[in-house]
Amino acid sequence: MAQKLALGKGIASLIQSQNNSVINEAVLRNNLIDNNSNSVISHNVLPTGNGEILVNLSEIKVNPNQPRKIFKEKDLEELSNSIRENGIIQPLIVVKKDDGYELIAGERRLRAARLAEIEQVPVVVKTVTDKDKMIMSIIENVQRADLNCVEEALAYFQLMDDFKLTQEEVAKKLGKERSSIANYLRILKLPREVIDMLQREQLSFGHAKILAAMKEIDKTVRVANICASKNLSVRELEELIKKVNRPEKLKEENRNPFLEEKADQLRQQLEKKTGFHFAVTTKKNGAGQLVIKFSNEAEFNDIYQYMMKH
Repeated sequence: MAQKLALGKGIASLIQSQNNSVINEAVLRNNLIDNNSNSVISHNVLPTGNGEILVNLSEIKVNPNQPRKIFKEKDLEELSNSIRENGIIQPLIVVKKDDGYELIAGERRLRAARLAEIEQVPVVVKTVTDKDKMIMSIIENVQRADLNCVEEALAYFQLMDDFKLTQEEVAKKLGKERSSIANYLRILKLPREVIDMLQREQLSFGHAKILAAMKEIDKTVRVANICASKNLSVRELEELIKKVNRPEKLKEENRNPFLEEKADQLRQQLEKKTGFHFAVTTKKNGAGQLVIKFSNEAEFNDIYQYMMKH
């Protein structure tokens, strides 16, 4: 049974405003295309060969469930200039609807075509399920690095939530490690202020993974702001969090700096390999604790299933 993920406050509202970009033709040909489509061509379309047709821009509607939602104006302007000069080389991918066509892949080209004020674009009409449309959109955007880490995390969450898939099932469909999916989903629990910084690219996915391990909301936001304003690296952020979390009255004689460093390296490797959050504490005499943390029953079930298989 698919596990529910508890989102951070306000994050669920982001899911409703997602968009998309281009789809990889190899993925379409090899995995997800129904080549027996009997779609009806309207009087406003013209065949161009190779299964492509020309369709009026006004007939194409964007799929509201596609993952990409941020488009950089400069990139769109550059692409629109290229389209004016050379036309659209790679066709858009669409499905036939009663009132026109719904876009599966190619929203960046669609937007740029509108900026270029051209009337028709080449498309390939496909017959796919809603789940296949979502998977195709995610695959292409991830392969082209078109999604920021928040959009990618939301896409994975929506795939799990809409189609009742587990992290392992999503990972298998997308050709990724389960730990990678888990790491992305963890950042959705961050405070909304931090999510905004990630979407504005003031912080990276590496920063987000580190911040997601913090417990206190106010402290997380404060540290994130310092990181963004000072343009700290991921390593510098880790050092800042250690300093913030270290009790002021901690006596130097109770510390074992060498062991602390080795334990922190172990924690990082465990989190990278499994996608789970670990806490490691050490003492001067060499004793310590290694703890796997989970914040809800769904995370516990993921850990349980992972441990039972390894």
